[in-house]
Amino acid sequence: MTQVPTRERLLDAAGDLFYKHGFQAVGLDQILDTVGITKTAFYKHFASKDDLIVAILDHRDQREMEEWMAYIRIRGRDDARRQLEALFELLDDWFKNPEFRGCLFLNALTEFPSENDPINRAARKHGEHLAAAVMELASHAGAAEPGALTEQLMLLVTGAIASRHRGGDLDAAKTAEAMAKVLISSACGPAARRR
Repeated sequence: MTQVPTRERLLDAAGDLFYKHGFQAVGLDQILDTVGITKTAFYKHFASKDDLIVAILDHRDQREMEEWMAYIRIRGRDDARRQLEALFELLDDWFKNPEFRGCLFLNALTEFPSENDPINRAARKHGEHLAAAVMELASHAGAAEPGALTEQLMLLVTGAIASRHRGGDLDAAKTAEAMAKVLISSACGPAARRR
């Protein structure tokens, strides 16, 4: 049985703690106790707790984008329009998870609101990456104005997450999906191009 490297264990354990309790509520000592390492061992991998948070956000961004796009491709098959709709099916699946605590990236933006903060910048990158993927799908789906459709769909995604997280609305993704279908149909016409 192979041992998981310390850096990976830190990213996973601290990421889970931050997601459950918040970034500022979790202290470095709690992370070290969970992973079972000393401060000396921690500082071999990260310069500070903030450095760890940025690394977690970068790591989760890459992992989630890969997972989300794989889900969307499987659900939407070769139809870009259907893939756009599948984004909201993914949200619905996520919202039903009893461990749902909102979006790690939106939570980071709330706790670190300064745009000059490296944590804020790392969190914003995830939204930028998702928007770029949505824009590509909108273009392939034949949207007359892919940028406008992307902005509208991203607003629905963010609103659905907030509605589920803050308001406890278990049907937020389904409501957003119904609205998204109207927007996609309006932007792309009655038939989407195949990818």
